[in-house]
Amino acid sequence: MSVDQLTTSPWFDAEWYRAQYPDVALSGLTAEIHYLRVGEALGRRPCPSFDPRWYLAEYPDIAQAGVSPLLHFITHGETEGRLPCGLEAQRWDSALWRQTEPVAACLQALEELLGGASLPEASYAGFALGRWHAWQGEWASAAACLARRPSGKGVLPSHHGPELLTVEAFGRSGQLSRAWQALATLQEHAPEWADTRLAVANLLGWQAEAYPEATAAQRGEWQRQRLAWINGVWQRHGLAEVELKDPSAPPSLDNLTPHASLLTPHQREARSPLITVIVPAFKAASTLPTALASLAAQRGVSLEVIVVDDASPDKTAEVAEAFAAGDDRFRVLRQPHNQGAYAARNRGLAEARGAVITVHDSDDWSHPDKLATQLAGLEAHPEWMACCSHWVRCTPELIFGRWRMEEGWTYRNVSSLMFRREVFEALGYWDRVRVEADTEYYYRIRAAFGEQVIGEVLPGVPLAFGRSGADSLTAVGATHLITQFGGVRADYREASQAWHRAGAGQPQRLYLPAEPGERPFAVPEAMRP
Repeated sequence: MSVDQLTTSPWFDAEWYRAQYPDVALSGLTAEIHYLRVGEALGRRPCPSFDPRWYLAEYPDIAQAGVSPLLHFITHGETEGRLPCGLEAQRWDSALWRQTEPVAACLQALEELLGGASLPEASYAGFALGRWHAWQGEWASAAACLARRPSGKGVLPSHHGPELLTVEAFGRSGQLSRAWQALATLQEHAPEWADTRLAVANLLGWQAEAYPEATAAQRGEWQRQRLAWINGVWQRHGLAEVELKDPSAPPSLDNLTPHASLLTPHQREARSPLITVIVPAFKAASTLPTALASLAAQRGVSLEVIVVDDASPDKTAEVAEAFAAGDDRFRVLRQPHNQGAYAARNRGLAEARGAVITVHDSDDWSHPDKLATQLAGLEAHPEWMACCSHWVRCTPELIFGRWRMEEGWTYRNVSSLMFRREVFEALGYWDRVRVEADTEYYYRIRAAFGEQVIGEVLPGVPLAFGRSGADSLTAVGATHLITQFGGVRADYREASQAWHRAGAGQPQRLYLPAEPGERPFAVPEAMRP
C-alpha cells in the first residue's frame, strides 16, 4: 500500500488518526506513514468507519491471503459489497429480511440508529429503512427515511444504491422537484453510470404523467428525451440504438425496435457458430411477440430459436407458430401437458443443435447486440465455459427498478447464461423445480469446472429488459424472492450447494438427467413442479 493511496482514499482520515492516537505526533512520522509502518499491525483504525480487526475476522479469506485489510477494501472489498466494520444497523437489517426478529422491533431499532447514532450507523440505518419501505410500496415513507440519512465522508453503504433509491422514492411518491434535486447529486457522483441514465428516463416519464396540462409537444419532447437517455446507455459502448415502432406512442417494452438502419437480412448471413436459444412459454400470447422479435433482430449471429409451449390454455402456441412460419430459424415444440418452465427448457435442450446454448424468457426483451456480445466474450476467452450479461427490470411502460435495492438496478442476468455444448454434455439438464434452477445451474458449472470459468460481458450495462409482473413466481407466494433470505429459496440453495461441494471438480458426479430417477438433494415441497 502506498502513501498516495491513503492520501486519496476516503477510508483514511489523517486528522482523525492523529487525534485518536497521540503517539503519532511523538513518532515524527506523517499519519499515513505511521499507519503503514505501525498502526495497521496494531489493529488501529484508519478512520472511524474502518475496523481492520473486524474486517479480517469477518472475511477469513482476506486473513488467509495475508494482505493488508485496508488495501484490500480500497482496491477490491468496497466494490465487492464488503462492509468496512461491524454495524448494529446491518445486523437489524439482516434480521428484518430474514425475519429472525419481529418486524416492528427491527424497524424501531433502525429508527433509533438513524436518529442518534454515528454517521456509519445512521447512514446504513437510513438506507435499510428506505429499502424496506420501498419494497412495501410505501414510497413516501421511504423518501422520508432517505432524506434524513446523513451524507459525507464515511457513509455506508458506500455504493450509489442509496442515492439511486432516493431518486426513485421521491419520483414514485410524486415529489418530482426533490427527485430532480436528488438526481443532480447522483449525476455528480456517477455521471456515466447506466442506472443514472435510466433514472433520468424514469423521471421524464413520471413528469409526462404528472403534468396533464403540458402541451402535446412538451410531452412528446419528454418522451423523445426518455428514449435518448436509454439509448445513451448503449451508445457509449458502441452498441446499436433502438427506436419506437410507433413514434406516436410513448416508449414501452412492446414499442421498441432496432434502428431502421439495422433492419437488414444480415442476421441470416452471419457466419458465427450456431447459437441455440430456448424460449419456454406458458400463457405468453401477449408478450411472446416482443420476445421473439427481439431475438429475430439479433445482429451478427447464426440462430436456432426453439420455443417450447408448456401446454398453454391461451394462443401462445399459435402465436409462436405464426412467427416461425415467417422465419425458418424459429421452430415450436408443444409439451403434452403442463410441466413447468424448466421441464420445457429441458425439452428444448434435448433438441438443441447449437455449439453454444442459452435461454430467453417469453416476456423479456433483448438488445440487438446481446447474443453477439456474449458470443464474442466466449470466443475471446477460451477458458470460459459460459458467460452472462447484465439486465434491468422494468414495467411494460419502461419504468426501471428492482424489487430490493442493492448496488443499483442493473445486475447479472443469470438467465442469460450462454454455455458451450460441452457443459451440457458434462452436466446435463436443469433441475426440474419451479424457481431457482438458473442459479443452481450457474453454481453447478462453477463447482464442476472452477470459479473462474463463467465470465461476464459488459458488467453494469443492461443488454436485456426483464418485464416486471405482479403475478410472477418471483413476486408472489411461497417462492417470492424474499425467501432467498429465509425460506424455500434459501433452503434450496443450501441443499444444492452442499451437493455441489460434494462433487466439486468432478463433473460426472454433478450430471443431472432430464428426469432423474432419484433426486441428488432435497427440494422444498413448494418448489416442486
